[in-house]
Amino acid sequence: MTSSPSPAPRGSRSTDPRMHTVEMAALRIDEVTDSETLDSGPVHADLAPWRTALLVAAGGAVGAMLRFSLTVIAPAVTTPTLVELPWTTLWVNLLGCLGLGLLNGTLEVRSPRPWLTPLLGTGLCGGFTTFSTVVLEGSAMIGADFPVLAITYATSTVVLCLGAVVLGLLGGRRLAQRQLDHRPSDQEESA
Repeated sequence: MTSSPSPAPRGSRSTDPRMHTVEMAALRIDEVTDSETLDSGPVHADLAPWRTALLVAAGGAVGAMLRFSLTVIAPAVTTPTLVELPWTTLWVNLLGCLGLGLLNGTLEVRSPRPWLTPLLGTGLCGGFTTFSTVVLEGSAMIGADFPVLAITYATSTVVLCLGAVVLGLLGGRRLAQRQLDHRPSDQEESA
């Protein structure tokens, strides 16, 4: 048998009857100890919300312009009788996922600047990649009576992009660790 939970301070979210769910009842903040929590890496200094929004907007604008430039340079051929795989979209998503993996892998090892993730991760990589276009192009392939090609394209995109993220994470960690290992220590610099 378990004891009944202690009442929460007045005005907290747990006293709100709308918040009484199975999940809320299962987890009380006073029941969680530090040894039970997962470590998610270094703690980042928080930016003001307006600065974060500006960083995401700036990175997103650059990422979207880069993606648009690539689709203008190498457009996909799609007509009712001829459907070519949209290689540009696939390459954009692969490069964006690889870049996001590299960024996050590097930031796991090195202490990041607080502006890097909103600018480069959420903004640039988020604005550059385009999974909604994968869905739109897949729908066009199905509409043009190429369902096998559409399923192959969608599946390949997801599998290859997940692989690119994993490859980027591993590569980013390795590169960042190598840079830390080859950096001269403070003792060597003072000698």
